[in-house]
Amino acid sequence: MSGAAPTGTAAPERNEISIRAASFLRVLASMRAAEAASAALFFTHALVLLVCYYLLKTLREPLLLTEGSPEIKSVAQAVVALVLLVAVPVYAVAARRVARRKLVRAITVFFVVNLLLFCLLGRAGADVAVAYYVWVGVFGVVILAQFWAHAADAFDVESGERVFPIIAGGAVLGGFIGPLLFRVLYPPLGVWPLMLICAGLLAATLPLTEWSRRAVPDACRSRSPRAAPSVRTGFALVLSDRYLRQLALLVVLLNCVNTTGEYLLSKQVVAYAERAVELDSELDRGAVIGAFYASFYFAVNTLAVAAQLLLVGRIFRWVGVAGAVLVAPLLAVVGYALAAFVPVFAVLKIVKTIENGVNYSLTNTVRHSLYLPLAPGAKYEGQTAIDAFFWRFGDVLQAGIVYAGVHALGFGARELACVNLGLALLWLFVAARLSRSYARRKQPSATHSFGDPRSAAAASNAPATFRRPCP
Repeated sequence: MSGAAPTGTAAPERNEISIRAASFLRVLASMRAAEAASAALFFTHALVLLVCYYLLKTLREPLLLTEGSPEIKSVAQAVVALVLLVAVPVYAVAARRVARRKLVRAITVFFVVNLLLFCLLGRAGADVAVAYYVWVGVFGVVILAQFWAHAADAFDVESGERVFPIIAGGAVLGGFIGPLLFRVLYPPLGVWPLMLICAGLLAATLPLTEWSRRAVPDACRSRSPRAAPSVRTGFALVLSDRYLRQLALLVVLLNCVNTTGEYLLSKQVVAYAERAVELDSELDRGAVIGAFYASFYFAVNTLAVAAQLLLVGRIFRWVGVAGAVLVAPLLAVVGYALAAFVPVFAVLKIVKTIENGVNYSLTNTVRHSLYLPLAPGAKYEGQTAIDAFFWRFGDVLQAGIVYAGVHALGFGARELACVNLGLALLWLFVAARLSRSYARRKQPSATHSFGDPRSAAAASNAPATFRRPCP
């Protein structure tokens, strides 16, 4: 078929290209030559998708704050959560009725058309700021969860553990390049031409969806069982399965610990700026805060890129996904123990820099890899529900903890750091349980069908099938 990427066998010249690509990509992770073409295509897909997402995400701020206000922004954030509560079950129903590859293409085309409509309405003078802000929030959750579900559904567990650090490298680089590209393109182009460029970038991922899947060698493809139709969709699917519940709880705790740490850092930054202004009255408090966060985000992004390129693949090779899932909570336990007993601004700054850098690289790669041994329904519907609802529930839980701690109990920085230490220990406990569950799910005999006990029984009684290892 013309334009198709290679499947299980390839022409000699394509084998040569795969070998060269593999030698380059092995800098990022341990990978076999046959996996190079698919890894490179998924890497490119992730890179383009994240560049597009961060351009659109950055674009929403000037668009809303120019036509609206910070108060409207706060309301829009709440609307995003409400829309996601509806979007998740709707997506789940679509995932049950449409073939996976057609679903990915259909959702992508839907978002491209949305962007074109925003451009047309905006150029006509309509106020689309709030609608666009809400749309970006939904787009980010759905399109990224769908991409990672597509990747997890393409590879078997062993190949996925090898190539996911490479794919995540594309995502990290895209997140790093997107804001930089915005600074270059926004001043000369403005809102609507930049939005059209993003629509073009998003449309460019359509062929990558099919090419990347076809490029996966047959010996490396996912052999997850196809579950029988079930009435469980989205949230019900997560709540009905122990492994998905553990994954959802992990995500809640991860985000709660991180955002509580962000609150602690922001309090320290404000105090730091006030002390700086007291020492030098010519300084502007806002400028001091802005300068700190500019250097902080640069340090975090630099650490994330370096960790993704140099460490994540090696960590996966040394301890696997089951071991890597413990790294972030262990670092959080050590970091917030230091912040609790040595409540110094410099210590908290280092702790948050390392925590965020690891979360943007290793933790994100691990989080998506944990779906590899699951059935397609759990990969598409379960991941979308977890990334949409349970991730944001971590924000809600953090807000409740901070409000109760500060206003009801009179907690200071040290006490909140102790609370976060307790949450980090709980996160480590859940991660340890999930690590053992993942190790069991990796075994073919332990694969579950989610919602169909007869399929699970059939899978456990089916004769073993042997495949040639991925070359």
